[in-house]
Formats: sequence, structure tokens, C-alpha cells
Amino acid sequence: MDSTFITAVAAAGGSLVGAAVTSVTTWITQRTQRVQAEREEKLRNREALYGEFITEASRLAVEALGHSLERPETFVKLYGIIGHIRLVATDAVLAAAEACTRQIIDLYAKPNMTIEQIRLAFERDRLDPIRDFSVACQKELLAIAGTHAAGC
Repeated sequence: MDSTFITAVAAAGGSLVGAAVTSVTTWITQRTQRVQAEREEKLRNREALYGEFITEASRLAVEALGHSLERPETFVKLYGIIGHIRLVATDAVLAAAEACTRQIIDLYAKPNMTIEQIRLAFERDRLDPIRDFSVACQKELLAIAGTHAAGC
């Protein structure tokens, strides 16, 4: 065989291998970036959903301290948020959201509290129906973020 032919074939083969490696590397990089972006979006969406639940549950809990439940439709928004949580959250977060809602309903059933009773309840750490939900959310969000960090 002619040495120029062998050199040309080797050069062409090297170029093909180099192009293939570049293409595969680009594909892997793009795929990794897409997966990372999806995880970050999942994290942001859950943070927003859980924040919405916390805001509505807080509003209802504070209202329950000084009012009885006069209109059951007061809970429509909160139940809608729980339905959304049910679609995306872990069992621990869902259970905590449901328990929080039951605690708020129980607050409405109790007699109205005076400012002094509310202050004492907060001091004794007996008046925070949202705490367990927040803790469960934090664990779930850290797990998602940890999966994200491990995937990098």
C-alpha cells in the first residue's frame, strides 16, 4: 500500500473519531443541563406551592383564633392547594398538610382566644399548626436539591 493512502485514511479516521467524540460530549452536556434545569424548575414549583399553602393556612389559623367557622367555603382555597400537593408531594408532606388543616379546623371549633391566651399559647409552643408541614417540606426540598447536587 502507498504510504500517502495510509496517511490519508488515518487522518480521515482520526477526524471521524474526533467528530464523534465531540458530538457525544455535546449531547451528554446538553442532556445534563436539561435534567438540571428540570430539577431546578421542580424545586421552584414546589417551593411556590408550599409557600402558597403556608400563606393560606397561616391566614386561616390566625382567623380561627378569634372567629368560629361560619362558612365552610372558607376552606375552599386551602383544600384546592392540598389537592395540588397531593399530585406532586411525598406522602410525608401530604400527611403534614392534612394534619395542619385538621388542626386549623380544630382551632375554629374552640372558643375565641384573648390576646393574652394567644400570647401564652405561642410562648408554650402550642400554637403552630404549620410547623410540621414546614419541616416536612424542608426535608423534601433538601432531598430534591441533594439529588440535584449529586447529579452534578
